[in-house]
Amino acid sequence: MAISYNNVITKHFHGRIGDVVLRWVAGKSVMSKRPDCSKVVKSPAQLENQKRFANAVKISKAVKNDPQRAEFYSEKKKKTKYKDVYHASMSDCLTKPKVQKVDLDGYRGQQGNVIRIRAWDKFRVETVSVMILNKMGQLIEKGSAVATPFTANREWDYIATVENIDYKSCRILVQVKDRPGNTVVAEVDIGST
Repeated sequence: MAISYNNVITKHFHGRIGDVVLRWVAGKSVMSKRPDCSKVVKSPAQLENQKRFANAVKISKAVKNDPQRAEFYSEKKKKTKYKDVYHASMSDCLTKPKVQKVDLDGYRGQQGNVIRIRAWDKFRVETVSVMILNKMGQLIEKGSAVATPFTANREWDYIATVENIDYKSCRILVQVKDRPGNTVVAEVDIGST
């Protein structure tokens, strides 16, 4: 391994040239032999992460080449640290949305009752869907929540459509999906709230 201080030729270079790797470590240019990873056994989590990353690259390249989709990330990158549409899209693809809160104060098992969901995503939550299951796991009702105005797609209301006299023993499943298709599911047991 070679370390270079203020070398005009290698300054700010990073990457691989043949079997030589150039990288920056603590403000120094470091040149080393390419690591041999042929005998490394990857865990299932590492393999899954590689798939997610490869999928993010594929989606981000498609976004970059599609003016309509690129416009969304172009607007977002102006307000963030991302230098281009590709990197903003990559970040969105690799960050899953979150269910921050499921507010059941307005739900008493009657038609028209409201379940309010607070969801977060780095760029934008696209859809929120709700399923209400009885204590046996059978579906009582399901549907899409509607974004509450003026909340930047962070608060969503689901309006119940079915009478549910045993609502206190039910479970609520909330599914949040973002623009690249990342999905997260939160489960709330009504009896525990």
